Amino acid sequence: MTAITPSGIWTIRLGAFSVLLHRRNWLMFGLLTALLAGFAVVAISLGSGNMGVRDVMATLAGNGSKLHEIMVFKIRMPRIAAAVVAGLAMGMAGCLIQTLVRNRLATPDMIGVNEGASLAVVGFAMYLTLGSWPWWASPLGALFAAAALFTLCRRPGEQGYLFIVIGIALSELLGAVGDFAMSTQPLVHLGSIYLWSMGHFAGVSYQTVQPIALVLLVLCPLMTLVNRPLALLRFGDSTAQNLGIRVPLIQLSVLALAILVASLGTAIAGPVIFIAMAAPILASWLARDNLAPIWLAAMCGAVLMLGSDTLVRVLAQPEEIPTGIMTRLLGGILLLGLLIKDRRGAD
Repeated sequence: MTAITPSGIWTIRLGAFSVLLHRRNWLMFGLLTALLAGFAVVAISLGSGNMGVRDVMATLAGNGSKLHEIMVFKIRMPRIAAAVVAGLAMGMAGCLIQTLVRNRLATPDMIGVNEGASLAVVGFAMYLTLGSWPWWASPLGALFAAAALFTLCRRPGEQGYLFIVIGIALSELLGAVGDFAMSTQPLVHLGSIYLWSMGHFAGVSYQTVQPIALVLLVLCPLMTLVNRPLALLRFGDSTAQNLGIRVPLIQLSVLALAILVASLGTAIAGPVIFIAMAAPILASWLARDNLAPIWLAAMCGAVLMLGSDTLVRVLAQPEEIPTGIMTRLLGGILLLGLLIKDRRGAD
């Protein structure tokens, strides 16, 4: 009996196995990849040195001058890699949490996860001299914040708004503790930590980006496994359970996975807000009928983060302004737009 492929789906057959790919999703994914590559070329060409797009392409092809090679590979590429990896992580984490809670406002930066990760990094960086950036402390702080949040709200899928309100309160508390800890230290010792807490990518090295990118890559198969059950949770817990989904286990697994992924992004970019909210919303708009477009949200997060970093460099040149300020501006506009749209829909 010949299987009928649904409309809008590509079928890839590998012997006895077949893979179904959502056509629109992958077309949008390819478009966002091209856009991200274009942003990367523009970001490389910008800066204090005089470097055009042709010089960038020649340098990437191995035909550039020694000065251009240093500028591209030693200074600007690490910053671009940091922005892209952080954006990928924020986009995926936002999609996981928004789909789980069924609320567009439920993001890692609004439920205490980012602030918990930030507090852990700040604590280890200030009080322990280990000779390197303690990126590994970020998941520890995020898990602590999540444990507190899940203890106070045990059914995030059924208590979406309560989940957000408790998360905002927890986020403010953890953020205040982190600010208090930094205020007790001399300003001369807080330069790099303060810039990181504002979402600054200047000076980020491959030594920080590489291990985080590898851990994120290891977590990707797990996100593939939870993608279908997570999409079914959008129809409600009872419906998903009738379809064979172990709802409590999936909820806990998705929440833990989202927390780990968000903490990896925070370890690079600091507690940058609104990217994790905007990326899934944009991905859902692009995907239309896909219920949990994790990979599309990841690419949207990368494009938004790199675009924000590039935009803030253009507007502030030759000064250096944290990217987190630009994400707040763009995110605030998006949030106001959503609230106005929802109010009009209610009327």
